[in-house]
Amino acid sequence: MDKGVRDSDRVLVICTDTYVRKANAGEGGVGYERLIVTAQLTQDLGTNKFIPIICQASTDEKTPSFLASRVYIDFTDGNKFDEKSNELLHEIHGVPITQKPPLGKNPLSNQTSVPKVLSHNFSEIPEKIELEPVADIYESAFELARADDILGWSRLVEQIRQNVFQSLVQWRQEELDSQQVEDQEKLAEIVDKAVEIVSPLISMSLGGIKSGNERFYDQKSLLDDLLNMQSEDWNSVGYRPWIEIPYALGYVYHNLHGSLCLNINRLDLAFSLAQTKFPSEIGSQFTRSVWKNRKLMGLCKSLGGYSESWKYLANAFNRWEWLSPIFKDDQEYRIALVAYHMILSIHELAAVIKEEKELKELKPYSLAVYPLFLTEKYEIKQRAPSLFVQNSELSKLWTGIDVTRRQMKNLWEDWIKLHKSSYWYSGSTKDPKEFVDFFDSVY
Repeated sequence: MDKGVRDSDRVLVICTDTYVRKANAGEGGVGYERLIVTAQLTQDLGTNKFIPIICQASTDEKTPSFLASRVYIDFTDGNKFDEKSNELLHEIHGVPITQKPPLGKNPLSNQTSVPKVLSHNFSEIPEKIELEPVADIYESAFELARADDILGWSRLVEQIRQNVFQSLVQWRQEELDSQQVEDQEKLAEIVDKAVEIVSPLISMSLGGIKSGNERFYDQKSLLDDLLNMQSEDWNSVGYRPWIEIPYALGYVYHNLHGSLCLNINRLDLAFSLAQTKFPSEIGSQFTRSVWKNRKLMGLCKSLGGYSESWKYLANAFNRWEWLSPIFKDDQEYRIALVAYHMILSIHELAAVIKEEKELKELKPYSLAVYPLFLTEKYEIKQRAPSLFVQNSELSKLWTGIDVTRRQMKNLWEDWIKLHKSSYWYSGSTKDPKEFVDFFDSVY
């Protein structure tokens, strides 16, 4: 995408309602495209390279905000299609429809001249940023976002993104495809290696969020890239745990993203990504929200299953040194992780109510948000709700899908009972009251 935009003389930006929405929100590949285009617009303020084409505009916002100042060509009126096509043809070739008369003589001299316009000098911006290790990438991303340096951010993305995904594909081809692994500890080590390869992009995305600059808050594009890899360069044939590594990476990323967002009191950002829909299977046209996709919620062959996936993630802080600038310590990380799963569980109750399912007919293993977060220490579970109970966005977990507070409260006790009945709870020696304590803290 970056090469295509950079190497083309003219770029048509087809502005449908969906494109405008995704561009402004920074969603998916459109989000990366926005960064690339914005960087070029910043680099050359006078460029006419980009031509917005207006299609199906049902709102006053015809173009994304980053193209708001560009001259566009409006194709929404079908009766003017030929006229607009001709206008576009002239614009592409840089030939005005109406020719201007030749410039007259300069009255102060005998020569015909035009004053030169001085352009902005970006020569001081380095063409390449050398950043190693991952902690440096996080710090640089954080500082670039704090400085509102979109151009520098885009160049950092450009520098590391292609290399990361090429390295991931090459690593699988050279080391994984020739072997099969059954041992759970070995599987975890292999996923750790995949996470290590992708960690520069993960840390960069988290750095943008933690910067406090709202223009860098929307970091959904990385999850989109990880899952789209399934249908592009990643081989969808072979040993199932290797095929599903992108889902394992997606599981890691959305949980780190959600945990950080809860830790900085941005429940809205965490929930926004959790609600975003992505293909549910390799190459599938059917999409499912992150929180409803079992592979992204821990049922991934690369990690073994729900229980193994939770343990893998819960113990991550002590394995991944690059998390230390993002979370203060292991306890802070675990509290945020549990808080993220709590809000997903609360939302799932609202979804069950919305879908008019009978709670008494549900089993713990039928839940999308499998409640393994309850296996964490009581102190962690007790402190986790403090990250969201006072958040003004909390009620949107149910009102966002037209479920009332009364409906939620009426089924709250049954929801707790359902979680108590989880098969792993039978071996616990703790008082079941602990479940009531932290769930009731929401109200």
